[in-house]
Amino acid sequence: MSDSFKKFESGDNVVWITQPKKIDQFIKRKEIAFKIAKGKIEDNGGKIQPAIQTAEAFGRSLFEEYLKGETNDWTIQKWLEPLVKNIFNPMGTGATITNITDNQAESFVFNYYLNSEEKSDPYLTSIFNYGILKGVFLSAFPNGELLMKNSMAYGAPMDKFTFKTNKIENEDEINKKNLMKNNYARK
Repeated sequence: MSDSFKKFESGDNVVWITQPKKIDQFIKRKEIAFKIAKGKIEDNGGKIQPAIQTAEAFGRSLFEEYLKGETNDWTIQKWLEPLVKNIFNPMGTGATITNITDNQAESFVFNYYLNSEEKSDPYLTSIFNYGILKGVFLSAFPNGELLMKNSMAYGAPMDKFTFKTNKIENEDEINKKNLMKNNYARK
């Protein structure tokens, strides 16, 4: 592991702290993908979904290139370590990852490398970075869910993401399963 990737353990919690490390190849690829995403918003009358899809595609390509070979049996732990080392650090992303369980983790992103175009459009930058993470995450966990809880674009000090390996069922589905389980137990 590189010096820019540090793991700290405190009781049951593991926290990784990364220091941004600029690598030109990543930065150029990200800038091209960002311009394509921005163009898709303009071409589609301001709709953001095409931009998110472009960012997700970029994230999936990063997964294929930098993470896929790590394992076939993904866990949050096995996904996070190469994510930070192979993608976050080279893209200049500074993050702290906490509350790691078998099925979930939280990430507090406090720094992105941003060129002048990205700095001038914080909302698109936020959407774009969300899409990248979503593409990388869903490549490892196709049934997963990525929630963005805070955004620096809206004045938060950090972007907060929650990674869940399985989507949370809605309340009706949970109630239906519980009802079926209870009815089965009575028979």
